Amino acid sequence: MPPKRDPRFNLGLISFSGLIEGVAAGTIFISLPYSVSSLPEGELFSDWAEPSRIGFLISSFGLAMFFGQLLAGRMARNIAPRRSIAITGLAACGGSTALLVLAESFPQLVLLRIIQGLSLALVIPTTASLLTAYSGPSSRGSALGFFSSAKTLGLALGPLAGGILIGYFGTENLGAVYGLGAGVILLACVPFFFLPSPGLTVNPGGSPGKQTDTSRPNQSSRGSPLFNPGLALGAFVAASCATTLPVFQNEFANRLELDSFGIAVALSSMLLTRFLVSWPVGRAADRIDEHRLIYAGLLCLAGSTFLLGLVVSFPVLLLARIIMGIGMALFSVPALRIVSGDPESRNHTFRISLLTAAFSCGVGIGPLLTGLCADRLGFITPFIFWSLFALATAAFISSRRGKMAEPTDDNTPGGKPAEPETPKPATAGQEITG
Repeated sequence: MPPKRDPRFNLGLISFSGLIEGVAAGTIFISLPYSVSSLPEGELFSDWAEPSRIGFLISSFGLAMFFGQLLAGRMARNIAPRRSIAITGLAACGGSTALLVLAESFPQLVLLRIIQGLSLALVIPTTASLLTAYSGPSSRGSALGFFSSAKTLGLALGPLAGGILIGYFGTENLGAVYGLGAGVILLACVPFFFLPSPGLTVNPGGSPGKQTDTSRPNQSSRGSPLFNPGLALGAFVAASCATTLPVFQNEFANRLELDSFGIAVALSSMLLTRFLVSWPVGRAADRIDEHRLIYAGLLCLAGSTFLLGLVVSFPVLLLARIIMGIGMALFSVPALRIVSGDPESRNHTFRISLLTAAFSCGVGIGPLLTGLCADRLGFITPFIFWSLFALATAAFISSRRGKMAEPTDDNTPGGKPAEPETPKPATAGQEITG
């Protein structure tokens, strides 16, 4: 049995792995458009313009992550220790990244990106589940925020590192960039081998080493829904807002006369801002109502997305992306904290995967909707659409929360105020027993 370590050491190992994997992912992301330009289209995509093929490549990766995370959440219920799932995912992602060197056509590139998406889908909810298992309720937001900062820093540094490597090797030698990226991803597996298995919990009425799950199939053990439609919709909208700039990367470069480095700075500015803000937001989420932060985040996303559609200068572009980074942190960290409660639950990782899968769904479908909306209704239209959608999502989350809180007050026996956590188990028990 592995010796017990300081939980902060475990948090550091997981965050270091996230940082490394983020650098590799960002490096590969900025390199792929050059591969799209140089590889034959293939018969199936012979009539597709280059921007459409790039958008399809982004969407295929996001959708693969969406479906893969649903599978990963189910797998984590039956496979222990959960770190083995993360190691498997990173190893498969490293292998498929190395095979990018051998891609000879665009369809092969799409296939390998789908494999990468499915592989990373095993890592994301599993990592969040491990973080909550190693942290207590009072520090869970800080742990998630710290990891989010590390991962976001990697994603922000990745495009810069990729630009340097592409400048050194040249666009005709992208195999060297992909090879280095594959090696870095495999290196991200190493910290997981030093993690102890999450401690087993002895539940009342259960035996040591075995967890007892008394929750309903569609609910967590605390009586909260297994699937939170408001937060899932918010994750979808947040991802869709964040991907508006990559979709119109060439248009912004032409309008503002930016070179590749200027675009890289604009892309990284949102991620660097999220890196700086995520940990403070996590600490705040441990102390105040998470929903207040979520509402503020969606408001920032709405304002920054609308401003992005009106950009006429590079400073305004940076301002919009910085505000968007703040909004991403304000939404994502508290939302993840809400769904990651009760780590002893059998459905814990699956509940997390439903939220992270919604974000990946936004990465997959959002760019397609953005491009289609711009083609049919004009450049500014998708920015207005996602802004209004973010505001509507905040109202939807607020209305659902109000409806869920009403029965708690009305059903209190004798009209007396109940203890904060007493009504939920009581209600769940009444529903189960009829």
